[in-house]
Amino acid sequence: MRSMPVLKMAFWQIRRSTFWWAFGLAVLGALTIAFVPTITEDTESFQALFENMPDGLLAVFGIEDAAALGTAVGLVNSRLYTGFGPALVSVLGIMLGVGTLVGEEDRGTLNMLASHPVSRTRLVTEKFVACALSLLIVGLVLLATVAAGNYLLDLDFAVENMAAANLGLVLLGLVFTALALALGAITGRRSLTVGLAAALSAAAFFVNGLAPLVDQLGWAQQLSPYFWLQEPNPLANGFAWSWLALSAGVSVSLFVVALIAFNNRDIDV
Repeated sequence: MRSMPVLKMAFWQIRRSTFWWAFGLAVLGALTIAFVPTITEDTESFQALFENMPDGLLAVFGIEDAAALGTAVGLVNSRLYTGFGPALVSVLGIMLGVGTLVGEEDRGTLNMLASHPVSRTRLVTEKFVACALSLLIVGLVLLATVAAGNYLLDLDFAVENMAAANLGLVLLGLVFTALALALGAITGRRSLTVGLAAALSAAAFFVNGLAPLVDQLGWAQQLSPYFWLQEPNPLANGFAWSWLALSAGVSVSLFVVALIAFNNRDIDV
């Protein structure tokens, strides 16, 4: 019996969601970039608006200094790489990870897939690769959008820095994909996996935002994947390979957990 093309099939299943997520983040990126000239032309008024906001509210969205929002780097970072962008990409990552195994199991199609002459290891691996490709495409589309805006508006972002920021964003999504994949492989229950993954993502997001205001949370902030993207400030500083390696390493580790759990769980095949 001919081996099933798992990777091709898995990516085909998520092609529409990949397109719409890429489109949505591209729109967010385009609107953010288009807003930059307005802010930089009237920096004082814009800063005054945010200086009146509570520090805690700003911190939740990764904004430590309201003055930074008057710069192109600060504004784009606050929207795409420390605020809405990471939150949205983590949601995408969870959706992809849930749909990979436990979503199939919930729909009753996993038994059929596992009954083909394809090892469970290959099944999980190629589905995970399909999710990674989806995240990569979304990241490349956002990169192209920011690069186009940078060129058209002469924002002076370095190409290397834009690439670093978007790679960090993709790896953030991959962490949550792998987390949802591992939880699904362990529990076998879609609703429980969604709830746990969403709760952990929300906790990581708020701990990262509130830690600068609470001394006791300093250690916990460094455990947050959002911090691994935000701390090196790649849009301003370029590639920080140690932080990127940390995100990649955690993703691979969670994938291995998923692989072991799925290979050892009875799915009635």
